[in-house]
Amino acid sequence: MIYKGRFRTVRHKDHAVPTPLPRPLLGQSSWLDIRAWRLSAAAGPMLLVTSPRKTGGAVQRNRFRRQVRMAFLAEAGGLSNHPWVVWVRPGRTAPPLATIRFQDIESQLRLALRRLPALDTP
Repeated sequence: MIYKGRFRTVRHKDHAVPTPLPRPLLGQSSWLDIRAWRLSAAAGPMLLVTSPRKTGGAVQRNRFRRQVRMAFLAEAGGLSNHPWVVWVRPGRTAPPLATIRFQDIESQLRLALRRLPALDTP
């Protein structure tokens, strides 16, 4: 899927999660587990959102995915030409998905994207 011609979500088998996994961009007490890695063949940033069944019902999981996507589109303006894959999933300390507000998702995603290293550094 292409959103606004700039970003697209990662589809099944459209990505390869590196081994070992990259470190989380936020601390362990964060509600979101956000990890990112560079992808050499990508034209722009890609978003990977996972929410396992144990985090809530289908309605709550789909709502969580939509909220993360909207927060990513709002915050990722500076990443438009950088080949990042951003992986977002509920953290271990996250409350039920029905209680997480959009403002919380947006603020944690904003903080994590600011912690991405610049591409011009080795």
